[in-house]
Amino acid sequence: MKIQIIVIFSLLSFSLSSLACDDFGRKILKTFNKKYETDGKVLGSKPIFIGPDAKRKQLTISLQEVVKVKEPTDIQFPPGDSPFLFVLEKAGDLILFDREKKTKRVLKSFKVITDSEEGLLGFTFHPKYPKEPKVYTHTVINSSNRDMTVIAEWEVENPSSFEKMVLKNERVLLEVEQPYPNHNGGQISFGPDGHLYIGLGDGGWRADPKNNGQNPNTLLGSILRISPVPDPNGKKPYSIPKDNPFVGKQGFLPEIFAYGIRNPWKMSFSPDGRLIAADVGQDAYEEVDIILSGKNYGWNQTEGFHCFTDGCNPTLYQPPFYEYGRDEGQSITGGYVYTGSSIPEIKGKYVFGDFIQGKIWAIDLPKPGENNKITEIISLGKWNILIPSFGQDSDGEIFVADYQTGTIYKLGKP
Repeated sequence: MKIQIIVIFSLLSFSLSSLACDDFGRKILKTFNKKYETDGKVLGSKPIFIGPDAKRKQLTISLQEVVKVKEPTDIQFPPGDSPFLFVLEKAGDLILFDREKKTKRVLKSFKVITDSEEGLLGFTFHPKYPKEPKVYTHTVINSSNRDMTVIAEWEVENPSSFEKMVLKNERVLLEVEQPYPNHNGGQISFGPDGHLYIGLGDGGWRADPKNNGQNPNTLLGSILRISPVPDPNGKKPYSIPKDNPFVGKQGFLPEIFAYGIRNPWKMSFSPDGRLIAADVGQDAYEEVDIILSGKNYGWNQTEGFHCFTDGCNPTLYQPPFYEYGRDEGQSITGGYVYTGSSIPEIKGKYVFGDFIQGKIWAIDLPKPGENNKITEIISLGKWNILIPSFGQDSDGEIFVADYQTGTIYKLGKP
């Protein structure tokens, strides 16, 4: 998600360069939180196809209501055959929903701060869950007047019981200070390799004033890769995979898997094991990247395939495989490769959307080992929703959230 704020600087008697920029920017973003709303208040049974989508291949789908919550930020399903659906609410409640019994409850309330893009942002299951009954959370909290991203591990008691399930025994793995309350990223996910991947934005404000995206000596603006197993030397509550690309390289933090990221708003693994991340743009382009070990994705030098900073050299950076401009949307939300059976026309395609415009698309991925620019896309329509997150169950079916009404929908055929 992206906050656009207009400040009349001529009314101010000072400039950003003459005061504490961090405090000023933080106060601006915390004070002027934008309220997002769609053009209308009712979903409607059919989407519309406008702009470039009017000339593209179109597929009519339906959105089938599953459950209602408040300001959802993530949708997750446990591995295997389970009736449970977990939804994160920005304000800190983790909602447990039984899809068979159609009942829901607050599984746990997290104490978070919710300025701008902060809150309860990410949730995932241990790859051996429920045999290994552990889950992981990404929250943003206030600690000694600092905004802190916290990645934590929790034990799950009674994981198969809707009534008795409890999260307990928090173990903090990682804390990262956030200079501003936006561009927090949020997604956490285990890869096929069993390691935990964490998406962190550049820290916020506009144009990455701290140059975090191009600084591999900070965790911000990066995709991290760690193991939740404690460091054998006792130095950290997690360990760093030996094959991480920057282990032992001077000037690089070993947790970093890839960098040059602005705000990775949702990422997922394809069936063939590739990590796909949607990176929110600033002024002109939204992009979708295949995240490769050790690569630099260009922010704040590039935005999409284009220079963001005058005189940049795009050939120095790993390009996305797809981008779209402001004629189509304003804030990308990443999704999943569809592997279900309800909509055979998009099987094997990557489904994603735009938060502001409520548009949903399906696109082919480049072939493994390639990063060709993809231009052909299927439009699934513009819906009267704000899209903060997609989800995917064990059957490969895809779900989408509406931030405005809190409704979780399942994608299907009319």
